Amino acid sequence: MNKPSTRQAILVYLLLAVVLIVFLTPIYLVASSSVKPAPIMFQKPPAFFFTPTWEHYHVLFTERPFLKFIGNSLIVALGSTAISLVFGSLAAYAISRIRHRRMNDVAFWILSLRMFPPITVVVPYYIIFKTAGLLDTPLALIIVYSTANIPLVVWLMKGFFDEVPSALEEAAMVDGYGILETFWRVTLPLAAPGLAVSAVFCFIFSWNEFLFALMLTGSKAQTATVAVMSFWSSDAVQWGRIMAGSFIILIPGVVFVLTCQRWLVRGLTMGSVK
Repeated sequence: MNKPSTRQAILVYLLLAVVLIVFLTPIYLVASSSVKPAPIMFQKPPAFFFTPTWEHYHVLFTERPFLKFIGNSLIVALGSTAISLVFGSLAAYAISRIRHRRMNDVAFWILSLRMFPPITVVVPYYIIFKTAGLLDTPLALIIVYSTANIPLVVWLMKGFFDEVPSALEEAAMVDGYGILETFWRVTLPLAAPGLAVSAVFCFIFSWNEFLFALMLTGSKAQTATVAVMSFWSSDAVQWGRIMAGSFIILIPGVVFVLTCQRWLVRGLTMGSVK
């Protein structure tokens, strides 16, 4: 195989630089605006050099219980991710291994649950949780997000389980393992990259979701995304506070993805090379 020429290498690096600029510019704008004094927030031309202020962060953590909202978001995101992985993996394993002419119909029905626009089901959810006394609780959001995430996990994990040779499971059963023990000790570890991919998608959706969190929570179970938008009112838009809260919201998602990075790369590339 011929080595790439210097010109090709330069073009590749230029393309990577453009991609990095496109993806990192919004993050830079959020981070810089979160420490930018309000009088120069929309100054023209933009002020690239200024004395940073921590006033916006100070307001978040003193005048507002923002740590509580971050905690609510973590509880909801981690709880729904864990539930989705458990039930979604079991369902995906069943669909992958059971040979039945209607199994593809079952898989499509599960996927169709994700096709409903959120706005069409938010009112029924509100009525159900109000009747059950679960309105304004983290459990309500965990149930809603798990319902939305499980179909995604099923379809992602089914592809990974299909890649695991059934001969390995048969050998484990010959050694005396039951079905669940085989799934736990043999199949699931081999599909760990798929779990990482599914976990990242579930966590990001649950962490960033806004509509259900706005409609189904109040002061007790309010999440960080809804809390940030409380700085947007008809009287004024406090962009500095919004940017500070948005930057804080970015951090857990980045940390979670970096934590799963080891398995995430394998999961995204599994099956690309035979």
